[in-house]
Amino acid sequence: MRNLHAMSIGCLLLLSLLAGCGQTETSYAAGTVVEGWKMFKGGGAELWLPASYEGGDLSKDLDSVVERVRALGPDYEEIARTMERNRSAFAIWAFDSQVGKSGGLTNVTVVTERVPSTVTLETYLGLVSKKLTKDFRVVEQGVVPLGSYQAGRVVLEASLGDAHIKQIMYIVKSGRTLWVVNLATGADEFDERLPAFESGIRNIRVRENGLGEKLREKLLAKLGWK
Repeated sequence: MRNLHAMSIGCLLLLSLLAGCGQTETSYAAGTVVEGWKMFKGGGAELWLPASYEGGDLSKDLDSVVERVRALGPDYEEIARTMERNRSAFAIWAFDSQVGKSGGLTNVTVVTERVPSTVTLETYLGLVSKKLTKDFRVVEQGVVPLGSYQAGRVVLEASLGDAHIKQIMYIVKSGRTLWVVNLATGADEFDERLPAFESGIRNIRVRENGLGEKLREKLLAKLGWK
């Protein structure tokens, strides 16, 4: 299952890289939480996904999430091991237990990153393009409204061996924290899975800076240290 491993590991590698800087064709109303969907929490973010998704906050639930991945069969052992080696890389890691025809493990991940206050969404989008390896190609990129937030939105394609992956990424900024939310799946499944993901992402909530952090930010600004 060489292609399966390439697709699954490639999805993890992209989000790890950035951290350093089968739904049916249902029409989902934007911003609605569909009955039966599940909430996933981690790193100050809350995200709703379809009932077939499993996973959670790896800092708390790593063993149980890895066990669920391994339960899919021996072909998924390599991705389970990769998750164990990258426990701290993801605030949320969820996968669709309904594996598509490609055999790749469709997954939704959230990573957080602290950045200087001067880093805007546009700046970060530029960094994304620079950090990508030659295997990844940007299909779409821009800043879009996302519920009560403005968000960076990037659509990517990648060829890893014989596997063809397509991903969509949203970047939400609050204070000096960025939340990067990514759906990665086989390119032939992307259009089918996209409506559900975009419905879920419109309900994302991220934890705002507390009062102490805001006061600290103002003080640093007055002193000219940020």
